[in-house]
Amino acid sequence: MSHQITYLVANYNNGKYIQDCLNSLLAQTNNQWLCLIADDKSTDNSLEIIAPFLSDKITLLQHEQNLGYIATLITLIENAKTDIVGILDPDDALEAEATEFVLKTYNNSPEAGLVYSKYDVYNEDLTLKISTGYSHKIPSKETSLFRGFISHLKTFRRTIYGKTKGLDQSMLYAEDRDLVFKLEEVSSVIFIDRVLYKYRYLENSQSHELEKQRIGDENYRRAYRNALNRRQIKGKQKFAHLLLFYSRQLGYRMLPNSLFHWFQLVVEKIALFLVK
Repeated sequence: MSHQITYLVANYNNGKYIQDCLNSLLAQTNNQWLCLIADDKSTDNSLEIIAPFLSDKITLLQHEQNLGYIATLITLIENAKTDIVGILDPDDALEAEATEFVLKTYNNSPEAGLVYSKYDVYNEDLTLKISTGYSHKIPSKETSLFRGFISHLKTFRRTIYGKTKGLDQSMLYAEDRDLVFKLEEVSSVIFIDRVLYKYRYLENSQSHELEKQRIGDENYRRAYRNALNRRQIKGKQKFAHLLLFYSRQLGYRMLPNSLFHWFQLVVEKIALFLVK
């Protein structure tokens, strides 16, 4: 049986959780998967936990020094042996039917370059579902610039990824949004209306730190503006996009931050005077 998808696991100090992640792979109803783990110089017991899982299907790369999450993802994408890859965080897990539904979608839609699903949020030990059904379909003729965001389970073709500038290591805590914008510019996107991913909510996760959230927000805005520029969206259309985007960000933040950078410099100076 040929392998059709490689799950990419970028690990750093997730020894406490990665066993659940790898067990969820072994429980897949479709066996046409590989898993490539890149360990970013963990200092916990990650390698000890991973070792018993290693096989011809689950393989491990080890960084000699800590390079960071985005660099680790780049390592994984470059070393995967299949065209289709999926990002699986080491502290999360897959539903048993994930591979089955993802591969069926790609086989039925060979033009698809990005396929994603819904996900559920669980407590720390994955025994209690906190909330369900995140992610949704983007309406026809619209993009993620206007309609929410594409999240777990996120899969894509490496051949399509190669048509973009790839992951940007400066996009800390917003690299996923930046990558989605780039992929949807060069390929069709398909949504699987089914929960295929278990996201583990960790109360003390570093991703909840205010400074990291601030950096992520700023980089998300930069990724959004970059996407508008690549798509040559200008004038009134650019103003409309930015106004909606910044208004949404206003909706979940408790201002000041200098009045949200004075409403993001009066919506980028009314999209540069609507390009005159």
